[in-house]
Amino acid sequence: MSLPQYGQRSDPSSAPECPRHPGVRSVDYCKKCNRPMCVTCLVPREVRAVCVDCAGTPTIARSSREAGVTKTLIAVCVVFGLVGFMLPSVERLFVFSPAFAAFQPWRFLTTAFLHSGIVHLLLNMLALYWVGSPLEKLFGHWRFAAIYLLSAIGGSVFVLMWVLVEPSSVYTVTVGASGAVFGLFGAVFVVQREAGMDTRTVLVLVAINLAYGFIASNVSWQAHLGGLIVGTLVAFFLVRQGRAKAGMTEKE
Repeated sequence: MSLPQYGQRSDPSSAPECPRHPGVRSVDYCKKCNRPMCVTCLVPREVRAVCVDCAGTPTIARSSREAGVTKTLIAVCVVFGLVGFMLPSVERLFVFSPAFAAFQPWRFLTTAFLHSGIVHLLLNMLALYWVGSPLEKLFGHWRFAAIYLLSAIGGSVFVLMWVLVEPSSVYTVTVGASGAVFGLFGAVFVVQREAGMDTRTVLVLVAINLAYGFIASNVSWQAHLGGLIVGTLVAFFLVRQGRAKAGMTEKE
């Protein structure tokens, strides 16, 4: 009979089931509420760990180990981008402009899959991959997709609203996934804040990128700001909804 290694139970089958994932054995107890936790419900702390309820973060879906939605979004952006580069007449059917918003509503979303050039596309896809992959694994496929797509639409809505301030912008054309990416930045802020983590890094990153949008020409700071606000609000709602309720378990 082999001796258990450090950190292992002598009899793993004796561990209670995780209350959030029935059938999954727990590996520790929350230092705050003393409820059992499986690996996906465990949030590390300096001294012992806490459960996702006490940490204020949503549970990690076991089915979301791979960032499939993130990779799909990148693939769609690349395909749409290349088509737009080669066929400008087709691209004009999907870009967003306030002048077309009332009778061609699909443009609110489709414009997020188009870009003004290779560099624009590359930078946005790198940001989407770096930020989107861990967020998708945390929120799960559908919740992550909701944050991204609603942030993209929110960016277009703010571009439309700016017409009330500057009527001449009614014919302005905007393209790019930046609004949706800013929404992901907002989601990172929400997750870190709810978990009690240091949010200064993401705040500085957002501030620098927003400032660049105000300073540089041909950059839609309205879309950035709109995506950021919508992504933050959607993520906040999902985090609160993702908290386990007393006496209830989470379905996979």
